[in-house]
Amino acid sequence: MHIEVTFDSVNNEKVRLPRINLNLLQAMIYDIMPDDLSDFLHEKGYSFGKRKFKLFAYSWMRGKSKPQFDESFIYFEPPLKLTITSPIAETLEGLANGSLTSKKIRLGNNELNCSSVLVKNDIVETDSMVVNTLSPITCFSTLYKADGKPYTVYHDPREGVFQQQIQENLKKKYSLIHPEKTIPDIEIEIQSIGKPRQQVARFREDDPRPIKGWWGNFRLKGSKEMLQVAIDAGLGAKNSAGFGCVSMNNTERGR
Repeated sequence: MHIEVTFDSVNNEKVRLPRINLNLLQAMIYDIMPDDLSDFLHEKGYSFGKRKFKLFAYSWMRGKSKPQFDESFIYFEPPLKLTITSPIAETLEGLANGSLTSKKIRLGNNELNCSSVLVKNDIVETDSMVVNTLSPITCFSTLYKADGKPYTVYHDPREGVFQQQIQENLKKKYSLIHPEKTIPDIEIEIQSIGKPRQQVARFREDDPRPIKGWWGNFRLKGSKEMLQVAIDAGLGAKNSAGFGCVSMNNTERGR
């Protein structure tokens, strides 16, 4: 399920954010949630072995028109829209209620208020669908140098390992969402439509290494249940850091 939250600027001025702002979006989302839910997701999350999943993803911020840039900041024309997805109803209910009842919502140095929350429940009805990225999809491997120091390799959507990691990641999420069910034994296929666009971004200003992700349209094939997880919980890694939020392309349903 998705919610689309629309924000207005309290002072009716443009919203100014640092060019590196994903940590600010995440902080705003946690602040909107009820305290107990925010504490649980931020500190614990849902455990799969040694891995922790938050089971939510979010888009990058969108304004009324294309944002403007200078050397240090991005400027958005209100109203602003943010899409948040999760398979956990409690998470989206907490975000929707918190958005609508908060008089002022802080995003960096900006004060916003919520003018509306739109609920959208995309139900996957076939074994094939096309998705649009609302935030770039990232997949990576951690490797080790001869001296034992780790380094990160990010994968291109046209590499086989990208598809493998998408599938394994969805299996883990499925197990957390449906612990009583057996994972569908159907391979997940992901294929880019056209040429995907690479995005290099940092989550916060002091991050030593950037994250590489990919924008574009992608066709997914597999079981309906697993494709539903992709829509609701996001694709790839770092979903709660602003990566892998996707929406169903309604013009491509059933093709």
